[in-house]
Amino acid sequence: NEPSPTVNYGTSTALRVDGSPFVRSYLRFNVQGLAGTITKATLRVYATSSSSIGYDVRSVSDNSWDERTLNYTNAPAFGPVVASSGSFTGPIWKELDVTVLINGDGTYSLALTTPHTTAIGFASREAGANAPQLVITTAP
Repeated sequence: NEPSPTVNYGTSTALRVDGSPFVRSYLRFNVQGLAGTITKATLRVYATSSSSIGYDVRSVSDNSWDERTLNYTNAPAFGPVVASSGSFTGPIWKELDVTVLINGDGTYSLALTTPHTTAIGFASREAGANAPQLVITTAP
């Protein structure tokens, strides 16, 4: 959250993204036990609000961040957009193909951003049943 650059939101039940001021959300998934070849990886997030522009998913190569200490000042850099949602009316589960980012067992960090100046809300891991999910499909 750019206006509060040293505040940590690691235990919040909500994720947010905004283009002005900048608010970004980071997700990390520990993928283990895959058998076969990955045919598809889908990021599922539960949007609690609507957006006329949507949000973007970006890669984050640095997995050393911790959700209880992460803030705007120390957040790792993210890569280019790998998937965009387009507009949607929430609340709704949104699914984006992130196969290009997942290549096997390991730890994967993703950033959610938006160019729009209206904030978008999502359920966080702490929200329970509507927590973000990384769904991976494999083939023998």
